[in-house]
Amino acid sequence: METTLRTDITVKDICEGFVYNELEGKGLFGLAGKLTIQPEYQRNYIYADGKKDVAVIKSILAGYPLGLIYFVKAGDDKFEVLDGQQRITSFGRYVTNKFAVKDENGMEQYFYGIASDKQERILNAKLLIYECEGT
Repeated sequence: METTLRTDITVKDICEGFVYNELEGKGLFGLAGKLTIQPEYQRNYIYADGKKDVAVIKSILAGYPLGLIYFVKAGDDKFEVLDGQQRITSFGRYVTNKFAVKDENGMEQYFYGIASDKQERILNAKLLIYECEGT
């Protein structure tokens, strides 16, 4: 198996074209349609508990790394998430205003309501992604 470490992909890149199915609880697509976030072999999204999803956002805002994410090549310029779909779906849902995070004053803040510098910090956060190809 060949792996390539990508350090140039940001939260904003992943969230381009982000599609989330509320009914099924699935983050479906991202990276401008090039990424299948929850392929059939992945479990359903379970971070929508007001704790884990919020922790992902607070980690990004604090400048903490989100850990390694793994994509598997699924065709020409197409990828599937092998590991990291819970984190990706969490920040995708936040950036598309699906849930709020309490600020330092205890006020719930949706993405569109937070200060622009915090929005930029989230969107410009770089991710560590291994792209895997082959067996």
